[in-house]
Amino acid sequence: MEAPTDLRLTYFNMPGRGEFIRLLFAYGNVPFEDSRITFQEWGAKKATLDLPFGQMPILETHGKTYAQSLAIARYAAKLSGLYPADPLVALEADSLIDAILETWDVYNDIVYGHDDKDTKQQKLDNVGTTTFPRLLANLEKRVKEPFFTGDKPTHADIYLFDFHQHALLEYPTLAKELATNYPKIAAIVERVHNSNELATYFKKA
Repeated sequence: MEAPTDLRLTYFNMPGRGEFIRLLFAYGNVPFEDSRITFQEWGAKKATLDLPFGQMPILETHGKTYAQSLAIARYAAKLSGLYPADPLVALEADSLIDAILETWDVYNDIVYGHDDKDTKQQKLDNVGTTTFPRLLANLEKRVKEPFFTGDKPTHADIYLFDFHQHALLEYPTLAKELATNYPKIAAIVERVHNSNELATYFKKA
């Protein structure tokens, strides 16, 4: 699929829901305008943006604005050659992303929730000792090697890397033991991190 030449991604100046999309575009060497808004700018700029559902990220192309991070990510994956052509392989990759997202949302709900400090820490500790390890064990079983669905990387491998960088690394012990306890998952993270496709993006970050 040929990529448009006028892609503009708008999101906060942080990883959040936008980093997965940025990584996908970068991996496929798809040119796009990476428009980042600070939290200080958000109040003033919100009224000037076309926000179909009142939130970011948004993707503008061909004079239209599109929303919802995973929908945009799937489009980015197709432009980057990372979305599987085989419907069953695509189903597997999408299901892996959904599984990671559901667990990641549990973590984010705690981080950005309104529990008192002690309750929040107790919940976060439980994520590190129970919730994340359970997810990783299930993901480990799904890896066909060298990537999730076999020889070629998909958007699921990129999402795993995003999850590792912005959630798993918050638990140093779990991250340190990743290669020992979940070697296939650790290998995917390493391959994505060391890929030539993302080298330029990491230099800019």
